[in-house]
Amino acid sequence: MSDTHTHESTTASAELFDKAELAEFVAADQAAGRTICKMLSALFIYTLIAMSVATGWTYYAIMSS
Repeated sequence: MSDTHTHESTTASAELFDKAELAEFVAADQAAGRTICKMLSALFIYTLIAMSVATGWTYYAIMSS
């Protein structure tokens, strides 16, 4: 049984993006990464504060009864 299908490699002679566009993509990606990092850090700090308040309130409620 022989394979009748032939596969031709379709290599593009030109690049899909030029160097300026790639640099813009990299800059946008880095900015998005920094923004996500800041957002996650703020949410982590908020969680620490909220859990500290909840722990203190629970401790106070248990000790005062």
